[in-house]
Amino acid sequence: MTVIEVIEQLGEPEKAREVYSGELELLYQNTIFRFIGARLVECTLPDSGPLIIDDIPVINLFEWMSGLSDVVDRARFRVSLNAGIAYDYTDPNTGSVTIFQPGHWDGLL
Repeated sequence: MTVIEVIEQLGEPEKAREVYSGELELLYQNTIFRFIGARLVECTLPDSGPLIIDDIPVINLFEWMSGLSDVVDRARFRVSLNAGIAYDYTDPNTGSVTIFQPGHWDGLL
């Protein structure tokens, strides 16, 4: 998606800012969309509980990720580069999930 497509779907963000990495962030309540140029590279949202990934019901995303072959726990993030998912467990009661484009987090690990 592009910046324009997100705004067309969700309306004007509550806040927009450029961060130190040069990414543009659009903030909507508790969801953040990040762009490089006009291209969406990641989205962070609260862990809202059970979900479906590739037609498989996942009750607990954090635990499910522990079974992935490439998972890494670093700096209170559980990350799978292959799945494009980073789970932030800084606060164990309110985890958040970042879905990212392939290659976007490679340099961080």
